[in-house]
This record gives sequence, structure tokens and C-alpha cells, in this order.
Amino acid sequence: MLFHKVVWLLVLIGISITAVAEEVKGDNKHARTWNQFAQNLLKFHQHRIKDIDVDVKEKIGGYTIFPDYYVQKDYFHDDKLIATVMWERENLRQLHSIEVFEHDDKGRVIRDYTAVYLPDYYDRPTQTLISLHNYNNGLHAFRTFDASGYRITERCMGVHKGKEIELLLDEDEIAEALEDAYIKKGIMMTADYKNCFGDLQADIDDNFLLIN
Repeated sequence: MLFHKVVWLLVLIGISITAVAEEVKGDNKHARTWNQFAQNLLKFHQHRIKDIDVDVKEKIGGYTIFPDYYVQKDYFHDDKLIATVMWERENLRQLHSIEVFEHDDKGRVIRDYTAVYLPDYYDRPTQTLISLHNYNNGLHAFRTFDASGYRITERCMGVHKGKEIELLLDEDEIAEALEDAYIKKGIMMTADYKNCFGDLQADIDDNFLLIN
């Protein structure tokens, strides 16, 4: 999803990869958690495609300063995209990024998971995402967490009972909204917000982080 792939803007606008790599270096626990998430996500994908018929489409892609950098494989089942996996072209055993989708019986995405590494920097993923989706009478909302369990994005779009709705909260705005909700005020108390997110879970547990 383009909304998820904000990390690639760092490459496209020419920010130094070395500088970005220094920023994403963190404590060992953080690196272990995010790397384990990426590894588990790949295992989850590989296990899932063993038992279903898949159509795989492959292409070469890259970036302005890293042309032809990766091999991208898109996996389809019943005409639905269920995963996109990119491998470093010069080392096809090195995962570059992975995004996996789960659908409901209506073919709608209900969960998607992402792990992305910066080009030539594999100390840990620079981005991990777990998005939970909700649908309600013309509205599509999703709540996104990282592999450390932090809620980092909430977004809702659509038309509900003739009213166009578009909500977007980043990590800081979510924190402020949660403080307001504690005293029963703010955006989370509004009908629009409740129609968007309903009873969609507000936290990620270990089952999601481990991709069981």
C-alpha cells in the first residue's frame, strides 16, 4: 500500500542512507523484536502458500540511487493479492521487504503486515507495520501498530449515510486523543470516529507480533 510505503521517500528524495541507518540503530531488544517479526512474517507467508494455489508475478525494481535493486514477487490467490515479497537482487536470500494480506469472506483486507529494510542496511527493519481494518456501511478504517506494539496511525475514509468522512491521526495525535478520551472528550468521543473504528481492537497482543 502506498500509504504504508512512506519509508521509500527517504530514498527518493536523496537523504543519505548512512545517516538514516545511524538513526534507526537502537537497543538490542528493539532490533531483535523487529527482526523476529520480519522472520516470522516470512515464515507465515511461506507456510500459507504451501496449501493454496497461487499465481506469482515477478519483476525487477529499484530506486534513483539503487536501480534494479530488488526482485519483486507478487502472490495472488483467487485473484486477490495476498503478499508482496522483495529480495535483494545481488543476494536473493536477503529479504528486502515483505507485505502480507489477510482477507475476509467478502474479499476485503482485514489485516496486513509489513516489514521493510533499507537498501544495504540489514541490522533491523526500518519499518514494521501491523494494520487492522474495519468496514461499516461505506466506511473503511484501519488502525496501524509497529512491531513493538505502539499504535502509530489511524485512518478512515468513505461516505456514511450521505456524509463524506476522512480521518487521519498520526502517533502524536493519537496520544493526545487518548488523553482527551480519558476525560470523555475529543475526536474519539465523536460519532464519526465510533462509526469508523467501532470495536476494532486498540492494542496488539503477542499473537499478532509473532504472526501465529
